[in-house]
Amino acid sequence: MLDNPTLAAQLRHPHGDAAMAVAESMNRSNGALNRAAIALLAVQANEHILEIGPGNAAFAPLLLAAPGSRYLGVELSSEMVRAGNALLRGNGLAGRAQLQAGDAQALAVGNARFDAALAVNTLYFWPDLPGVLARLAAALRPGGRLCLAFGDAAFMRSLPFTAHGFHLYERARVEHALHASGFPAWIHRTHAETGTSNDGRRVDKQFHLLLARRG
Repeated sequence: MLDNPTLAAQLRHPHGDAAMAVAESMNRSNGALNRAAIALLAVQANEHILEIGPGNAAFAPLLLAAPGSRYLGVELSSEMVRAGNALLRGNGLAGRAQLQAGDAQALAVGNARFDAALAVNTLYFWPDLPGVLARLAAALRPGGRLCLAFGDAAFMRSLPFTAHGFHLYERARVEHALHASGFPAWIHRTHAETGTSNDGRRVDKQFHLLLARRG
């Protein structure tokens, strides 16, 4: 078991000998939330999808279930990029999908290129939340969709590792940032479950899902 500062650093950027174990832990802990967010995003045939912080791309095949859909994952960790591209190849998806190294705070994926974007449990690592959202708005075509999934701030504060470098945003602040960054409309859903957190404890989890449309 990693100590709280080390766990927080690994969750932000899986690296070194612990990278793959951390990725598997995140996939287990965040599985239900990822599936809920993907269902809400509702990818359609031939859409081009952008995901920020996909880890080892364990959930990318679900985003590629629609015929002709394409996928780009932007991931901070080089270990996750290698593992994710291997997973995509193993699932016969390399022709439609890839991971590339990158930072959401310096996102460079082209303008109006994507139909939909997804970020699950990653905005805690965006100190400039409006700036990242503005870059995501630029990456989406007009009317494109963005799904953000993130922990309720009160719940997140109950997890000791979040005291080490996590930015915990109240729902109202995220909604304000969306409006200011080119997303004038959105819908909100809640997601609650009892499960294991990344530090191994059984907890009652509370999450927000926001599905926004670019103006």
